[in-house]
Amino acid sequence: MANSREKGQPRTRKTGRITSRVAKEAPVVAVAGLGLIGGSLAMALKSRWPRMNLLGVDVKGRLDQPKSAGLFSSLFDTRRIKDAVKDADYVFLCAPQPANLDLLLQLRSMLKPGCILSDVSALKREICQVGRKLYADAQGPWFIGGHPLSGRELSGFGAASPDLFRGRTWAICEASTVPPARLSEFKDVMESTGAVLREVDARVHDEAMVTVSHLPQLVSTALMLTASGRDAGLAGTALLDMTRLATSSPATWNPVLLAERQRVVSELQRLRAYLTELEIALAFNEPLTKWFELAAKARESLVKATVATRKAP
Repeated sequence: MANSREKGQPRTRKTGRITSRVAKEAPVVAVAGLGLIGGSLAMALKSRWPRMNLLGVDVKGRLDQPKSAGLFSSLFDTRRIKDAVKDADYVFLCAPQPANLDLLLQLRSMLKPGCILSDVSALKREICQVGRKLYADAQGPWFIGGHPLSGRELSGFGAASPDLFRGRTWAICEASTVPPARLSEFKDVMESTGAVLREVDARVHDEAMVTVSHLPQLVSTALMLTASGRDAGLAGTALLDMTRLATSSPATWNPVLLAERQRVVSELQRLRAYLTELEIALAFNEPLTKWFELAAKARESLVKATVATRKAP
């Protein structure tokens, strides 16, 4: 990834349109980890690319639903992952963060030259550093870090949807030096899901995620604990919307939050400072107009920036 992007702002490649160039091909794609993200990715690719030879990998006890879906040419227990990836043109690691890092190390000798390996992990620095060193052969296989910013509060294959990524940002943190033509093909594959690709340095990505992803999760969790049992049956959309993330899986979040615990703690302290300001203002009978107006302007700017990103050429 160019140094100018590492030091500057992330760069959006295109809109989330579905490309037609890749629709004429029939690549072999393996998805390891068939939960919400892996299942949605498989559905999105297959629905827009019917001739794709799609292979799925997960632990044996989680293969029943994917089998019933009829998406996959073949399904493999994780113990047979080599059979799933050996002929793949693209492999996507969609397991929890620690498992994806283990698979990154494990698969190097199993992938054919020219294969592109990518992941969906919420943290990018470590996995991209490892991928850059391990997948450095000029002939491939190559590694490209990725992170779709389009989860749900539900988990598992049963919660997957082919439209999960449509119009949503998919961060791309290039790790290996991939030939331009092959990189362009990979981006076309990703855009066929309807996602908006955004190239960003792994460090910038991880620092931003603490604010835009990790903090909202903890706020939702804390708010739900605060309100629990005290709604008197009168909870409306405000509480329901703000506590949607409270049902998120701790198996997904624990590794992410603990890995970034110092930055997460700093963000919680920053949030606490604003809550303290509001508390003091109320205690002294001071109107909250200033905070409401500042927050409204910040929200308006956030929405405009997000919309502009999704419309970027």
